[in-house]
Amino acid sequence: MKHVLGIDGGASSSKWAVLDATGTLVAQGRAAPIVGHLFNEEMRAQVWAALDTLLSETKPYALEAVVAGITGLDAGTKEARQIAAHIGQALGLSEKRVAVFNDMDLVYRAHFAPGEGVVVYAGTGSVAYSIAPDGTVYRAGGHGYLIGDEGAGFWIGKTALRHLMRWHDAGLDTASYPLARHLYAVLEGRDWPRIREYVYGGGRQAVAALAPAVGRAAEEGDETAIQVLLQAGRELADLALTLRRRLGPRPVVLCGGALQVSPLIEQGARELIELSVQYASSAEAAARMALEMLKQTG
Repeated sequence: MKHVLGIDGGASSSKWAVLDATGTLVAQGRAAPIVGHLFNEEMRAQVWAALDTLLSETKPYALEAVVAGITGLDAGTKEARQIAAHIGQALGLSEKRVAVFNDMDLVYRAHFAPGEGVVVYAGTGSVAYSIAPDGTVYRAGGHGYLIGDEGAGFWIGKTALRHLMRWHDAGLDTASYPLARHLYAVLEGRDWPRIREYVYGGGRQAVAALAPAVGRAAEEGDETAIQVLLQAGRELADLALTLRRRLGPRPVVLCGGALQVSPLIEQGARELIELSVQYASSAEAAARMALEMLKQTG
């Protein structure tokens, strides 16, 4: 039986799904991060290694079409063509049987048909995204952790750390603060040299990994943690409002792994905008796109 593969490549991890010709999900899994950052040899080597491992795991299904959504690139770019060519060569597929898109294209199509709504995604980073019926993409945010990604995992971790360091600078005893206690547990220390090593040695992913600690502190009633998470939701809602001011009223879906940190994020977003929260699989949506591509190409 014919099978198709959908790949949802992300900065923290990747997901994949295999469907048979009837559209039935037959397998799914996780893989190492796969991103579109092919700017130097080291980055390319990491991407090719992760992609080769994923393809080797799924190759026994005799795949006949692949659709991949990769963070950090857009359809039609040089990087998208390079990744598509790599997949095609590894699986022996023709150019017309492999398509590579931006990962948010998949997230959007997992929730809406073009023109129907706005998706706000909050993972390590954040973005509001909408696709018009003619294929035009509209977005707000998604500018990366140095200048954006408001309300997402990195933002939550960074904001909590800023509070922690202000307490340190003020000479406060943080032993009774639930937020400080939970952050110290992840940081594995409380002195500045250890915190500096964790943050600047681990980078974006390490800071985002602090977000669950903020959620745990909020559950214990830590007011600072509660306000950080409520504000995260408001920041995400603001991204949706920015797009709706351009596109007009339409439904909003809030999704992404950062929402699992705390229900306070959704609560904060609902203070500003009516929305729904969903968890549709982007990898499965990619596989369904691959199945349609297979039908069209024979």
